[in-house]
Amino acid sequence: MNLNWMAIVVALIVTIVIAIFSGIYFPTNVSLIICTSNAPIIGGLIAGYMAGGSYTNGIVNGGISAGVAGLISIPAFALLSGNKLITAMSSTVPATNGTFTIILVIVVAIILFFIIGLIGGIIGVTLKKGSSS
Repeated sequence: MNLNWMAIVVALIVTIVIAIFSGIYFPTNVSLIICTSNAPIIGGLIAGYMAGGSYTNGIVNGGISAGVAGLISIPAFALLSGNKLITAMSSTVPATNGTFTIILVIVVAIILFFIIGLIGGIIGVTLKKGSSS
């Protein structure tokens, strides 16, 4: 297992940019799906490709970059969308308080970012191994 900090930082920045811009420019329900699927897979893929080596390197570098990006971008997205997100989440789960639902969605999205980043890291290492042979 080898931490490649350059790969982690580059993937972190790319993931945050994709996540926040998709959160700002798409409708709330659509942006949650796009943000929690595309951004971490692309960031994990970049980290895994840059790190190369074994699949463990891709898993570690992709997971760290996407997980930290989730910690930063998901709360930022929630703050930027404000009342739109609370209204959308309250209407989705009507029996709960909007604030509790927002916190639950943030925690689940951060976990999803980490898991999807792991998958992206594996794909990145696989692409690098395939291109070097």
